[in-house]
Amino acid sequence: MKHWLKLSLSGLAVAILAMANIALPSITSTDVAHAEEVAPTIVQGAKNSSLWAGADADGTLYWSEDSGTTWVSSGFGLTKSGVSSVVWTGSSFLATSYFEGARSSDGKNWTRFMLPLGSAFDPGNIISDAEFFSAGSMSVDEIQAFLEQRNPTCTDGYVCIKDFTETTFDREETVLCQAYDGANNESAAQILSKVSTACGVSVEALLVLIQKEQSLITLSAPSATRFERATGYACPDTAPCDEKYFGFYNQVYNAAKQFRRYSNPPGTSRFFTWFPVGSTSQVRYHPKTSCGTKPVVFGNQATAGLHYYTPYTPNDIAMTNLASTGDSCSAYGNRNFWRVYNYWFNPTKSFRTSATTKDGLTMVVDGDGTIAVSSGLSSWQRLGSVPNAARANQVSEFGQTAAGNFAALMADGTAYESGDGQKWSQLAVQKSEVAQDVVVKHTVRSGDTVWAISKSNSVAVSAVVTENSLSRDGALIRVGQVLTITKRGVVNTVTSPVVLDPSIVISAGVTPEANDETPAEGSEEPVAEDAASEESSSSDASDSSDEPLPALEPVVTETANSDVFYTVAKGDTLLRIAFRNTTTVSKIAAANSISNIDRIYEGQRIKVGAADQTTTYHRAQSGDTPERIAERRSVKLSTLLSLNSSLSSGQAITVGELVRLS
Repeated sequence: MKHWLKLSLSGLAVAILAMANIALPSITSTDVAHAEEVAPTIVQGAKNSSLWAGADADGTLYWSEDSGTTWVSSGFGLTKSGVSSVVWTGSSFLATSYFEGARSSDGKNWTRFMLPLGSAFDPGNIISDAEFFSAGSMSVDEIQAFLEQRNPTCTDGYVCIKDFTETTFDREETVLCQAYDGANNESAAQILSKVSTACGVSVEALLVLIQKEQSLITLSAPSATRFERATGYACPDTAPCDEKYFGFYNQVYNAAKQFRRYSNPPGTSRFFTWFPVGSTSQVRYHPKTSCGTKPVVFGNQATAGLHYYTPYTPNDIAMTNLASTGDSCSAYGNRNFWRVYNYWFNPTKSFRTSATTKDGLTMVVDGDGTIAVSSGLSSWQRLGSVPNAARANQVSEFGQTAAGNFAALMADGTAYESGDGQKWSQLAVQKSEVAQDVVVKHTVRSGDTVWAISKSNSVAVSAVVTENSLSRDGALIRVGQVLTITKRGVVNTVTSPVVLDPSIVISAGVTPEANDETPAEGSEEPVAEDAASEESSSSDASDSSDEPLPALEPVVTETANSDVFYTVAKGDTLLRIAFRNTTTVSKIAAANSISNIDRIYEGQRIKVGAADQTTTYHRAQSGDTPERIAERRSVKLSTLLSLNSSLSSGQAITVGELVRLS
């Protein structure tokens, strides 16, 4: 499937509008793009000797020539996930986001590129079943808009995927896919939507599959051959492609159908069994057997299916050079699927990519602690990760020490410094512990009891009954009722030794140490001498502050063991449910008092196991609002407000109050 081909990602083209029959002077893209906007709220910003560059909460990039008093849009942004850091490196501005960055020498014209970050790659859990097997996940209009966004221009004489059409034919319903009604001149967006609906594979997964196989989503001059082999279906690595499956429609439909077949659904044989979910399998690094294998535990059917389709896992050098190539034993198909899917379709994933520059070397670190460095922002090298970084111990703060070394503060309160990003030593951190009540909320579901709720939260039944004034000792609770549960917790506080990059003037919507700013050498920027700027800043507390931004404290975590339930869907059997959830039919039957294992019904809620559930909290600091917490903790504001019903947008939060993050 040519999965080792280097993935091609096109840049964004700038559209220039011209009015008919009117002679216009020669203009540049800069002149067109820089349309002044009304009072944007800048949440990240940096400065050089003559200009400020910043980003709003949506990731749109702006510039200011009057020290942030007025801002002009650059007409460009990292809008998928927003911008988490803006710095001046000495020669260019750098804006970072999730899996991507942008650089600009003048703060006005930006170039997008992919950052070689992302340490959370798990070959056994590339994508969840819920994300992969989602029928009709995007409408035709949404697909078309996405295709145009990813590749807005097409080279003359070529047909790009956004303009591609094909006459399709009817297909009858099978055990794998519903019927497909063919039509004349269907667009690629229509074909993708109808195949997704018919076969139950998400449009997002199909788009990424097409990109990682043939780069069709971003190519501006694709050949007809790429459309013939769009998904790489029936194109084995060791033999020529089977021509009877050529054609865009043929490729998309058969690939989606094949992914359904990999799950061995009812009505098919159990043929695909060598990558069983929940068990360890040896997966090759490359078609060459001499390259060796790696043990992989497949966590879900979707990931197993990707390995049936492309049966290789990336080696270490392929992951080190995440955006390019590795060595002769590297395979990139499943790496590229994971990378592109997260880059395009995972904006809700927690991220925080931070940057700083020391002695001409720029370092970026993501939330998982993965490090990449560059001396010119064009070529990047991955260096590994911050010591003790893990999904459960992420980077809370990144910048420099007072002495100018690279520095990172971790979620567990430890901190490290490095002169080059390769050798790290631990920093001393002042810590303290404060006992504090943690209040959680539980919405009663069908089958819940006060005893079970109390047990899962490690509190006494009497405590839940008393706190919620439950009658009859809690014997009567109703579905949908919200119970509050107060538990004794411990909040760890630290004094962070990490300071922000010296070029940063705005971080998380706040101007750090505004009164202590010293203009860079050669700058004509005057020091404010009157109260006008103070009045301006005090009118909007979210934009600036005279107080330095307090260092983030480690999150407060709470772990409880909770039951895992599955809702029976049409066509399910206990055997299939047990297989998907890595358990046995007998265990499910015993846990749910099922006497006849052949009799379950659609919509039935079945307990399939138990899992540890971790809840995280942010301990409010001086000046915190929901917006600031959402920005600093990389959580969507809507998610934060839904988890904390007592909070509202813009509300000042009492210092020490625990705000739920997950």
